[in-house]
Amino acid sequence: MASPPPRVLGVELDDCCEGRLLGQAHSSDCPRFGLQNVRCARDEEVAMALQAAELERASSPEERLRAPLTYTMGDPVWGEVVSNQEPTCGFKLAFSCCPCLVVGCRSPDAKRAWRTFLCSVSFILSVIQVLILVMVIILDGGMVSYEENPMFGPHFHRLDAAGAKNAAKIVYQGQWWRLASATMLHAGWLHLAGNLLVQIRTGVQLEVMWGAPAWLVIYFVSGIYANLLSCVLHPEVLGVGASGCLCGLIGGWLSFLFITWNQTMPGDVRMRNAQISSVLVSIVLIILFSFMPLMDIAAHVGGLAMGAGIAMAIFGNRLQDKVFRWATISAGICVVVVMLVVTIILFVTTTQIPDYLLELCQRPNC
Repeated sequence: MASPPPRVLGVELDDCCEGRLLGQAHSSDCPRFGLQNVRCARDEEVAMALQAAELERASSPEERLRAPLTYTMGDPVWGEVVSNQEPTCGFKLAFSCCPCLVVGCRSPDAKRAWRTFLCSVSFILSVIQVLILVMVIILDGGMVSYEENPMFGPHFHRLDAAGAKNAAKIVYQGQWWRLASATMLHAGWLHLAGNLLVQIRTGVQLEVMWGAPAWLVIYFVSGIYANLLSCVLHPEVLGVGASGCLCGLIGGWLSFLFITWNQTMPGDVRMRNAQISSVLVSIVLIILFSFMPLMDIAAHVGGLAMGAGIAMAIFGNRLQDKVFRWATISAGICVVVVMLVVTIILFVTTTQIPDYLLELCQRPNC
């Protein structure tokens, strides 16, 4: 029995088009002819790419050295600044602390960056926190002396009335909302300025990278847990400030960098390394400053740990490997749940809370 004729794309070799049936060349709509053209085009593209690579390798080192050097500084919000001269230390410091002064506001990219900055949740929250401090000072009749409040703000009894962290009122009077309201209060202008410097600069950058919903979850959940842990470890003092929230952002940033470590494009490796250095330096500074007077080390460390755990649960789905992805998400959820449950149980059952906090006015921790 004779073998069947060869087939190409579902048709016999000699019957692939009308032209071949007539014994002539392939017709223009012949599927086999089209496949051959596609293969030829791909071969031509590969050949051109190989030729370009050979030309690049053939260029002499002297020619590459004679090419003009460019220096680039980048920011996720404000874009890149390119210069033919090496930036001075002052320029680098200005761009790192306040890139808006370097970028300006004339170019379309600069205007777009300004819109992103002014419409960010980080900036809006900062404005609200400034207005809250102004209102508290007005209600208190002005700022008190430096001896009464070294942070240049209102009297501490006004902060307690406005919603400062007070372990006694949380447990005995059921005012659990103080765990959240304390994150929007600040002891004074010095305290607020230090927090806003981090919140406006680093907070906006992380909001652009993460998105506003993830940023808000990490910010407020970390701040609430930071105040809760402070109630357990320092139940005898008042507490105000967004330091726990900001520490949560730093902890979340650390988890985010490790999760996306292998997804960094070659051109962004330097920026990634700079970010991991900034995070590690920030964590060291946070721990060191936490031992200063009026600082709440429990809130700072608690915010760091909670922010790292929440980021694992939120950003774990960015991992490509399925096993590592679900392991990271599960570990993050477990860390968050265990920390919350254990801390609440300790706060309600074993923490010795002094009754005098119901009436006492004292300096709060920040």
